Amino acid sequence: MRRARALRATVAVLLGAALAGPAAAQTPAPCGPFRVEWNQGELSPTAGKLEGFVYNDSACSVADVRIHVVAVDGQGQPIAETMGWVFGDIPPGTRGYFAVPLTSGPAAGYRVNVVSFDEVSGPAGSR
Repeated sequence: MRRARALRATVAVLLGAALAGPAAAQTPAPCGPFRVEWNQGELSPTAGKLEGFVYNDSACSVADVRIHVVAVDGQGQPIAETMGWVFGDIPPGTRGYFAVPLTSGPAAGYRVNVVSFDEVSGPAGSR
């Protein structure tokens, strides 16, 4: 009798778990996209810098935004690269300033991309 009751309880638990199915996952809205505008400037008489803004076009507030700067030659081939940070938090719909010293000689152009960031707060109503 005890064994039958234990068996029924076990079957009921297993059946309940099997029929319940997985819970619907709530995927948060991704932060981003980001736009980058930059121009070349002079850091000192002997050194250059790349400075500009990262625009946060998302509904998230972000911080610790890390950028990757690639110097390219006339054929678009990488000749040097460096990393930099955007200063401060970037609330939704605003921009953050960056200035990165250039470590290489003259380049034909630059590619600047956001490679990482920390989400400070998600879109309104997502939490």
